[in-house]
Amino acid sequence: MIVDELLDLITKQRAHLENLKLSRVCVGICYTAAMIENGYVGLCHTPMEDIGHPVGGPKRHFHGVKALETAQLAKSLNMIERAVGVAMLNALSQCVMDIGGRERQFGVDVSDAIEVEEDDSVAVVGYIRPLVGKLRAKAREVHVFERDPQLRGDALPDTFVESILPKADVVVISGASLVNGTIDRLLELSKKAKFVAVAGPTAGMLPEPLFERGVNLVAGVRAKGSEVLEAVAEGKAFRGFKELVEKYVMKKD
Repeated sequence: MIVDELLDLITKQRAHLENLKLSRVCVGICYTAAMIENGYVGLCHTPMEDIGHPVGGPKRHFHGVKALETAQLAKSLNMIERAVGVAMLNALSQCVMDIGGRERQFGVDVSDAIEVEEDDSVAVVGYIRPLVGKLRAKAREVHVFERDPQLRGDALPDTFVESILPKADVVVISGASLVNGTIDRLLELSKKAKFVAVAGPTAGMLPEPLFERGVNLVAGVRAKGSEVLEAVAEGKAFRGFKELVEKYVMKKD
């Protein structure tokens, strides 16, 4: 599974990461943020639609725990712990990419990087509203799927992806699919698409496992500093803290 491969890749960088600890964590109603003591911050969609009653909260303390240990929570069946784990996985990924000099194209809007033609059928999993609006102006049709009923609007439930994704020319998948555990199946369903992108603030992970599964583009964000945790704590959606992060895209070679 993708999350296991990501954790293996991070663990291979143990020499650089072994002694790093989680210094701050915030589970907001829109996003979860985790910061390593070296200042790197990772973001993750908070899966409120899957958390349920607060009685199902985390079973452990986070602060002061080793960053590598915290990242392992990306496999937890407790959704709050899982969100913290994915956020930490993204923070460590950003750190590793900087250490290794991984090329990212900063300042590029994902809508400009997605290769779509006017006769294409596009499927977007996760209602990324600004992106959906731009794709609708370019493509013949755009099917949008959203898991959370409160965010769904005119989108379809994500249970319909099984019948639509295999027929789509272009597929865009929200990084939130990593935290809700659907990303592997979504990419399997998208094998026939000519262009596949994984995008959003939760898509800050190392891209190799995605590229190996046919993804052409990964579009994520890198936090500029710790201020983004304050915005997450205030329950802000992405538009409320977009100035505190740098957007980037990475394309498969």
